[in-house]
Amino acid sequence: MEAVRWAAVGFTSILVLISIAIMIVERTITAEAWAMLLLAPIPVGFALTTGKEVSNASSEIVEWIEDLEPDSEKSVGDPSESGFDVPVL
Repeated sequence: MEAVRWAAVGFTSILVLISIAIMIVERTITAEAWAMLLLAPIPVGFALTTGKEVSNASSEIVEWIEDLEPDSEKSVGDPSESGFDVPVL
C-alpha cells in the first residue's frame, strides 16, 4: 500500500509540473493548465484513503419489534386545541 501512496504523490507532482510547464511555454494560464491543477487533488485523495479498512461489524444484534396493528382509535383531533393556527380563506 505504501507504493500506491508514493505513486499517487508522484502522479500529483507530475500533473503540477506539466501545468507549470504549459504556463511557461504558453506564457499565459490556459484551460489545459487549470485542468491539470484541478486534477491534482484526486490522486492525493486516493493516497490518503487507501490502506485503512474500517470494520463496522457489530456483535450486538438488536431485534426490531414492529407494531402490526395500526392505532385506529386515535384521531387527529382539533388543530386549534393543539396550538396550530386555523387558516383563513
